[in-house]
Amino acid sequence: MDEVYIYRFIPLAALFATLGVIFPIFFHLVGLGSAFLPMFIPVMMGATLLPPSIAVAVAIITPLVSFVLTGMPPVYPPMLFIIVVELIVVSLICSVLYGKKKLPIGWTLLIAMAVDRLLLFGMIQLITKQLGFSEKLFSLGVIFYGIPGMVLILIIIPLSLKFLRSKYPQIVQSTGRP
Repeated sequence: MDEVYIYRFIPLAALFATLGVIFPIFFHLVGLGSAFLPMFIPVMMGATLLPPSIAVAVAIITPLVSFVLTGMPPVYPPMLFIIVVELIVVSLICSVLYGKKKLPIGWTLLIAMAVDRLLLFGMIQLITKQLGFSEKLFSLGVIFYGIPGMVLILIIIPLSLKFLRSKYPQIVQSTGRP
């Protein structure tokens, strides 16, 4: 990939990584917590506008910077690792399906979140056994706990893309998306 092409996306990537650190802080301040998946919203939104390699970089950098600045997500229990893996997967799916394959945003988000929930279920199954928790109860609870966030993602991201397309078409066009 052309270096100049990649450099065009750095400001956009920095914006979404920054929002991915700020959103969880605000959500926790007003008592909404992680049920609304506040880090996922900007990271997934960014992934729809960024090439896969940069979307994955944002997915890795965002939780790591958040941990360094706020201590969240925690290293133990291994939420930091889980969230990094989840964000990589959803970012890659969003970037490839929406950005490269031109799948509609609704389908892209539904597929990304379904794969994420299956991945989360599997990771929790493995990790809870190691920590001595009841894996079935814990893994199902974690999956259903994120439903409000998934609904929010399905509302906010399509509306945000529609707004960007109408007010700032150069941003959406620079990503290769009509």
